Amino acid sequence: MQLTQKQERDTPMKKIWAALLLLGILFSFSGCSGSKAQPSGASSGAAAPAESALSSDAAASSAASSGSSKAEDDNTVTLTFPEGFTLAQIGARLEAHNVCKKADFIKAAQSGDFSYFSTVKAIPSSSKRAYKLEGYLYPDTYEFYTNIKPDDVLYKLLLNTEQTVKEKYSYSGMTTDQVITLASIIEREADNADDMKKVSSVFHNRLKIGQRLEADSTRDYCTRYLLKPNGPFADQFKYYYNTYRCAALPAGPICNPGPAALNAAVHPASTDYYYFITANGKYYYQKTLEEHEAKLKELGMSSDQ
Repeated sequence: MQLTQKQERDTPMKKIWAALLLLGILFSFSGCSGSKAQPSGASSGAAAPAESALSSDAAASSAASSGSSKAEDDNTVTLTFPEGFTLAQIGARLEAHNVCKKADFIKAAQSGDFSYFSTVKAIPSSSKRAYKLEGYLYPDTYEFYTNIKPDDVLYKLLLNTEQTVKEKYSYSGMTTDQVITLASIIEREADNADDMKKVSSVFHNRLKIGQRLEADSTRDYCTRYLLKPNGPFADQFKYYYNTYRCAALPAGPICNPGPAALNAAVHPASTDYYYFITANGKYYYQKTLEEHEAKLKELGMSSDQ
């Protein structure tokens, strides 16, 4: 059918209006469906911030379920101080993990007043003692905040000593400080509970007859941690700590002993040994100097080794 000019003009307009009407209806339905939650995995520019927040919450939840969060990890550190660590070694480990400076830690240990702990209060006051709290910083695993006062670190360590050592280790005729001092030498001389008790028997037997202990570990302590240039103390301290020079026990502990060494100090094996040698990962015990020298010769060692 042939259209008039008016009809020809009207027809395109009607088509346009019809198209707009149809688009409006479709847009209306699209808007309704857009208010629903998107299926898992769907993405769009508008949804990105929400998804990012959910991801962050999930990460935080996962971290919390593992026992720590990143924020907590940034502010706390868990450190283990093994049996036999010295005060200086503890200070170095604290500094390495940003807990406190080694120098500040040692200064606080030397000058701080911790006498409210009975074990510390009983430490004898002597100008011959090098590090006052050496031996009293109980080996264990601790958690610290980073960048804290060294006094707070020492409080935690000494509290553990007070609760763990106080009145638990005693030996007739010896003070607690003497027990800890002997245990510190045993800790550095033996590496298992059985030999610790035998080594302890050697030292107890020597102490009873007034024989020098002559423990290599005490000589090493002097050269590595006390005397200049490695340590801050004068040369005279070798007469207080080196048991090749001092008459009996040193003026104080040479490290911080653990429970096995402390137990060995108060429960020595029952032996007639006065000498021992460590060689090739083994311990050899002797009753007399002659036996000792013969064993040294057998092992190809000299008496100063």
